Amino acid sequence: MKNLSRWTAVMMCVAVVLGALIGGWAQQQQAKTSGTVFEKFDNALQTAEREPTERERREMTRQWRIIVNDDGEVAGLSDERTMEDYLSERFTDAVNTQVDSYFLCLGSTDRGPGARPDPPRVQDSQNLWFPEMKLPADVDRLTRAYLKATREAGMEVFASFRMNDIHDAWAPKLTYPLKVQRPDLLMGEKQSWPEDSVMRAFWSGFDYAKEEVREHFRDFIVSYCRAYDYDGVELDYFRHPLFFKLGEEEENLDNMTEFVRQVRQGLNEIGRERGKPYQLTVRVPDDLNMCLMTGLDVEQWLKEGLLDMLMIGGGYLPYAGRIKELIDLAHHYGVPAYPCINHFVEPIKMRSYASNFWALGADGVYIFNYYGVEDGSEKAECLKQLGDPDILLGLDKEYLPDNGCSIFYCGQSNPPGQFPVRLIDGVPIELVVGDDLQKAAGKGMIEELRLEVKVENVDPNERVAIQINGVQVPDVAVQRVADDTFQAAVQTPPLRRGINHIVVLPGLDSIGRLSSRLTGMSLSVRYK
Repeated sequence: MKNLSRWTAVMMCVAVVLGALIGGWAQQQQAKTSGTVFEKFDNALQTAEREPTERERREMTRQWRIIVNDDGEVAGLSDERTMEDYLSERFTDAVNTQVDSYFLCLGSTDRGPGARPDPPRVQDSQNLWFPEMKLPADVDRLTRAYLKATREAGMEVFASFRMNDIHDAWAPKLTYPLKVQRPDLLMGEKQSWPEDSVMRAFWSGFDYAKEEVREHFRDFIVSYCRAYDYDGVELDYFRHPLFFKLGEEEENLDNMTEFVRQVRQGLNEIGRERGKPYQLTVRVPDDLNMCLMTGLDVEQWLKEGLLDMLMIGGGYLPYAGRIKELIDLAHHYGVPAYPCINHFVEPIKMRSYASNFWALGADGVYIFNYYGVEDGSEKAECLKQLGDPDILLGLDKEYLPDNGCSIFYCGQSNPPGQFPVRLIDGVPIELVVGDDLQKAAGKGMIEELRLEVKVENVDPNERVAIQINGVQVPDVAVQRVADDTFQAAVQTPPLRRGINHIVVLPGLDSIGRLSSRLTGMSLSVRYK
């Protein structure tokens, strides 16, 4: 009898284990069909009845090839405008491409009653939510149409919240309810700010040093996410990148970190309630220093495991090698990183930007201000190319050095450019080259590699000397083609994939003018 009892106990334990395994498997299959990020059986089993650990969340995160953020300005429905028309304006042409995730811009604080389009748009969700904490039926219907469409297309979908929209700085008057009721929560007031002043844009921005502001955004984000079944949330800190009064950023780093913690905690709670996690990402300025100057302690967020992925930059520095710092930092903490392209520009530029991102170690490409592309166009083809560096190799490129940014509404995310520099100083210019040119040359794919440099105050009888990664370009390869332009046929090596350093010096027959300057540079890659 003792043996029988022991055998019965063993069988009962086996049954319990099998039941748990089968239940976990069934839950995983259900999650897969609904577009969840759960992909691993072990994780689904382990997290069935508890909050996933930081490591488990990261393992669940799927790597995307291309992300598009539609920026939200899509008109609603009307008698002449169907749901099919609505979705086809920006969403439909991303289907059956390399676009793996669609970010729906829905949180902005730049307008309120009396300043909204009619009918209202999904982008107005935050404006429409207050004070009833419920969206109007027409906007709710549009939102759920996006959720359904992305699921059917096999994409993931994120709710993207603008963290400090300041488009109303140019409006005749403020209309967002909280801004109207509590002007003391803003960073400034309307006045005649200088044209190049950061405060010309950010006077209408919320001051996140105020606890009421942080509560306002946290409560909306968590309440909204409880109502809708997104895969995750983006806190868009590049719309727009200033959150504290100038000079008060450092002392408020902990306040913003606590805000991100609270959002993470709220999303974790929703994840437990619905049985699958809510992912969290942020879009931040292009390097760590700019983030800190803006009041964002991104490294601390990564260190604490608050983020599942990282979106890098506003897309205003698409040739910049500086983004590698945040890519490497994200990877150090096991988080994928996605640099940003702002707007859909000419295909050769799109391909050049994307190849650079891949060369610098990115996990994919993020396109902000995605307005959609005409089916069958060359731009549409980019959506089938940008997410694969092997496809990009062999397509013509035009690489330029990062030359900084000077846009007042980018706040403190305005690094200086590399030009101009005096020739006699021999200052290296950083040039990122995304393609593996040595690999392409070995396969006989390259038609031409041409480096062009722009100069000023270089006399007609003077020449320039060019060094690439410490190797001199032969003098016979450098030709003057205009008063302000030299071109050189170059090779690989010394050109290499990734970051290159190019020095332009006074050359043969030069007299070393102090006023001779390098003003620009580009590398043209043409394939057979």
